[in-house]
This record gives sequence, structure tokens and C-alpha cells, in this order.
Amino acid sequence: MPPLLPVMSAAVLMQAGNGLLQALLPLRMQAQGLSAADIGMVASGYGVGFAAGCLIAPRVVRKLGFVRAYAGLAALMAILALALPLADGRIGWILLRAATGVGFAGLFTVIEGWIGSGSQDGNRGRILAVYMVTTKLALMAGPLLIDPGGDQPFRLLILLILLSVLPVAVARPALPALPTAVTLDLRQLFRVAPSALVGCFAVGVVTGTMMAFAPLYGLRVGLSESAAAALLVALQGGSLLAQWPLGLLSDRRDRRIVIAAVAVVGTILSAGLALLPAGSPAWVVWAGFALWGSQLLCLYALCVAHACDVVPPGRIVPTVSGLLIVWAAGAMVGPVPGALLMEAFGPSGLFVYAAAGCAGLAGFVLIRRMLREREHRPGRPPFRPLPPDSMTGAAISNPHSATDHPGSGQPGMEPPEGR
Repeated sequence: MPPLLPVMSAAVLMQAGNGLLQALLPLRMQAQGLSAADIGMVASGYGVGFAAGCLIAPRVVRKLGFVRAYAGLAALMAILALALPLADGRIGWILLRAATGVGFAGLFTVIEGWIGSGSQDGNRGRILAVYMVTTKLALMAGPLLIDPGGDQPFRLLILLILLSVLPVAVARPALPALPTAVTLDLRQLFRVAPSALVGCFAVGVVTGTMMAFAPLYGLRVGLSESAAAALLVALQGGSLLAQWPLGLLSDRRDRRIVIAAVAVVGTILSAGLALLPAGSPAWVVWAGFALWGSQLLCLYALCVAHACDVVPPGRIVPTVSGLLIVWAAGAMVGPVPGALLMEAFGPSGLFVYAAAGCAGLAGFVLIRRMLREREHRPGRPPFRPLPPDSMTGAAISNPHSATDHPGSGQPGMEPPEGR
């Protein structure tokens, strides 16, 4: 863990600024008179920018290295933070929010690629759990600094992002090896880890929509502006309760089963919150959001850990980037239908949407696992030649990265392909 301390520290500072931004922007746009549909389009613009940043980031890391790549992207984010207070109108907000998506995609790729490369199969779930818990604490603190009417939060955002460069700048002795591959191959990643790929897309759809509309949901069920912003705190706070236990469990059990179980619980919680009547006490709404966050906001780390288990170390950075892309695709397409459901059915439409997404993920993971086990139960699978430089071939040539891993099921039960 000590070699990863610098990047963990940088992630905490960066995410504090990100949490502040997530709470500030919807309220700032509403104050300017933008509709829910406009806010949804801005959130989708962030997803588009995030996807574009994921395509660029692995090459930037390969060419510049982890430290210089992080420093350059942090400088870009500081410039954008200076420009955000000048945004006016839907088009301006979409463009600037898309640009912040590019910057955050690069920063997340550097951080999560660094952590994934610096951890081992037997402890990756727990290390990612520590990363998620610490950054979620930072995300919880960010909305508490909200001040929708002034520019002070934007200045604070710049300060936090620039401070995050300091621990990274002294981390060179602990840097992992640079990636040996930068090309994204989502089709091959789906063959190797379909549950991780589909899981990240579902997480983007469901949690991206929730984070975009949680403050607006609060306002429409009768909460004050500060209480509505605090719903983001409740979401992140609830996830702290389950992130470490779920990470530990996934290190000891098949991560796919843990992913499916979390999605099932998320479906039940979403259905219950959809039935919550408007005008409920603030503490009831906060408690519901905390329970929801304790499950759904833990899914992303489980999916990343599962994917990193079954790819060779040299492909972890582009794998992380690929997962971020599919997450961004979910975040891009998710908010607009979510906004339409809120307009059509009121605030409860947000959780009807979440329940459908969670149920779809649980069904996919369970059916996929059942089919794979049925296929291999009678005996050995039929021989199919694989190119030696493919992710699947590399994973098979290094069986300890997949089949002997305590977080990937029992040793020797099935090959890494199709996990």
C-alpha cells in the first residue's frame, strides 16, 4: 500500500474538487433558468467528453509517463475551472462540461491505471476499496462547500486540483511500469470480462443519472437547496458502509456473483424509493439515498477489479480506459431518458429508471455465468487457436492471473475467456 500512497493522496484532493463541481453545476444551471432536459443534455455532454478523453489518455500515459500526464491534465482542469463561471446558456454549458469530461477522464485513467498496475490479484479488491472509500469521503466533503450564487467554489476547485499535483510529483520511485499497449479493443475485452464491461456501462447509466439529478430530485420533493445538495453526501456516505466489505468479499469469492448480488439489492432499493411519497421528511429521503448508495456506488470498483484480474499487466491501463469509456457511454445516454421519466412521472421516475437498469445488469451477469458453467460442465471446451498477443491468449498463458485468483472463483473451473 505505501507505494500507492502518493496517487491515493492525489485522488482524494482531485475528487474533493469533483464533488464540489457535481453539486454546484446543476444548481447553478437551474438558477440560470435551464430546464431538466437542458441539464440532462449538459450531463450527456460530460459523458461525450469523458469518452473522448478515455481514447486519448492511454497514449498520453505511454508517451509522457504517469507523473507528467497527471500534471498536464491537472493544469487543463485548472484552466477549465477558471472558464466555468463564464458559462451562459445550454450550448456554453455543454461545451465546457464536455471539456471537463476530457480532463477528468485522463486523470481517472492515470490514477486507476496506476493503482491497478501496482496491486495484485489477491488484494486488488481491497486496495480499490481503500481508493474508493477515501475518494468518496472527499466527494462527500465537496458539496458541503456549495455556494451557488458566487464564484468562490470555482476558485476552491482550482486550489484542490493544483494541490493534487504535489504528491504525484514526488512519486517517481514508486511508479509502475508504463503500459505495453495503448490500443482499446472493447470486443476482446467483452470476450475476456463481459460482466465487467456490461457492469461499467450499467453503472454509468444508473449512477451517472442519479448523480446528475439527485439535487434536482431533492428540490422537487420539497427539500431546501442545501438539503437537496446534501443528497450527494448521503449517496457517498452510504457507499462507505459497504465498499470495504464488498471488496474483501470479492477477493475471496467469484466477483461476478458479488456484482450480481449488489445489482439485485439495488433493484429492490430503487423500487422502494420510487414509492416514496413526495413531502417525506428530509431524514427519510437522506436515509433512502444512503442505502441506495451503499450498493450501487460500490459496483464500479468491483467491475474494475474483475477486469484487472483477467488481463495481462501490460494491458491494465488501456483496460481501465476502456471501462471508463463504457462507463462514459452509460453516463452519456443515461441522463436524457432519466430526465424524460422525471418530467413524465415526477421525481419517482428517477428510481423507476434505476430499478430497470439494476435488474438488467443482474440478469445479464447471472445468465452469462450460468451459460458459461453449463458449456464447460461436461468436460474440456473445444480447442480454438488464439493469437499469442491477444488479451485472451496472454491471460491463458498466465493462468495465475485468472483461474488461480481467489476473487475469480475456484481454481481451474474455467478459462479466463468469457468471464
